[in-house]
Amino acid sequence: MKYKLWLLFVLIFWIQGCDKPAPSTIKIAINPWPGYEFLYLAEKKGFFEKVGLNVKLIQLVSLADAQRAYINNQVDGFASTIIEAVQAEPLGGKPLKVVLVPDYSNGGDVILANKSIESMSDLKGRVVGAEVSSLGIYVLQRALTKSNMSLSDVTVLNVEQSDGEREIKAGNIDAFVTYPPVSVKMLKLEGVHKIFTSAQIPNEIIDTVSLSQDAIDRNPGVVKKLHQAWQMALDYAENNKEEAYTLMATREGISKEEFQDVLSDLMVLNAMDQKKLFETSDILQQSVRSVCETLVHVNSIEVSCDKYPDIIYRQGI
Repeated sequence: MKYKLWLLFVLIFWIQGCDKPAPSTIKIAINPWPGYEFLYLAEKKGFFEKVGLNVKLIQLVSLADAQRAYINNQVDGFASTIIEAVQAEPLGGKPLKVVLVPDYSNGGDVILANKSIESMSDLKGRVVGAEVSSLGIYVLQRALTKSNMSLSDVTVLNVEQSDGEREIKAGNIDAFVTYPPVSVKMLKLEGVHKIFTSAQIPNEIIDTVSLSQDAIDRNPGVVKKLHQAWQMALDYAENNKEEAYTLMATREGISKEEFQDVLSDLMVLNAMDQKKLFETSDILQQSVRSVCETLVHVNSIEVSCDKYPDIIYRQGI
């Protein structure tokens, strides 16, 4: 009898020892953008769980919304362009690190205009809608600079992504800074066309995933695991294109063909690309410095770019 009780106790302790504590939930704010859809694919297919992560993607409407959620401590990280990542800490967010680069937007971000506007130079004296607290104002400033103009040459109206179509149809704005899936839908409006795309500033618009330093410290190995799940999603999409692209396009509210067309304007980075970017050069921090200087120039943030912290994850992926 004593022997059986001893075996029972041994069995109980063995079972308890095998039970690993569940990983803490990591909340990441995210907005509609084709390049981010591979994160949703990873969630849908259970790839986060397979690598030992408990990631919860929090769907929001725009880049500005995702950034605000982070600054207000509602999430542990957020997907955004590098612009919002650079802004986050100066605007009151916790110290963060850029830990993943889903893609470069080399044509995905656009300025759309009505038929009375044929080129950027025609915007002089006109009203342009843009999200002034995030990517929109950066793209507009860069586009104007490329045309030997400045923000003082236009009237900028703060317009969220969800309101762009309504505002341009109502005639309240002459042009709008936007990106897919909103741009895909707006280009179907009569007379609306592109007058600028991020292809004209190649490799400047870098899409990122950032995590707070706190979240990284609380979850050892989180960055490497996130990269593993990302690559698993890319591999799944490559081997199951019909299913994966249909799934991702449906979430974006566009057709599979439109989704594939938009992806052609992005440079989606795989595991090898990521490793090279994070470990063999300082391209990302150089971009941070350039973005910082532009944001200071347009009065988006007030910092010394010479002393701006290194926000790139440096501990290996």
